[in-house]
Amino acid sequence: HFKKIAMSYHTPDSKKEEFRRYLERSGAIDSLTSVLVGLYEENDRPSESTDYIKSYLSGNISSSSSGGGHDSHSNDNNNNNNNNNNGKQQQQQQQRNNNSSNSSGAILASSQHSQQENEKLRKENKELKNSVKELNKTIETLRANLKHSREEAKRARMQSSSS
Repeated sequence: HFKKIAMSYHTPDSKKEEFRRYLERSGAIDSLTSVLVGLYEENDRPSESTDYIKSYLSGNISSSSSGGGHDSHSNDNNNNNNNNNNGKQQQQQQQRNNNSSNSSGAILASSQHSQQENEKLRKENKELKNSVKELNKTIETLRANLKHSREEAKRARMQSSSS
């Protein structure tokens, strides 16, 4: 009974961990981290963060225009600022792309190392599960032997008290 509870307790965590490793291996975590850092570093954050994220991931970053009523002078300033922001964003994207290219070899090596480590851990986990099964069998045998010994001792006491 205890064994079933222990096994079901670890299953959701292992699935979550496996999914986390998948996201890490596929580069999703790095991509999402980069886009969120990019959004955080924006001086003029867009009104729709999801549009920014989509544009960032597709490589088409554009500054969202501010809503609300502005006079034409203010709009000219906003357009100049947007143009400057677009240039900065393109430079930042190019820098991120360069950093990404430079680190892709390291990421691949790290991913391969992680896969090897995961395989070793899976094998070790399987061995540990088999050891636990054997220990549970031993415990059950010891319990049965203890119960039998107690019954024998009880019979012996009853026989000695009746004699």
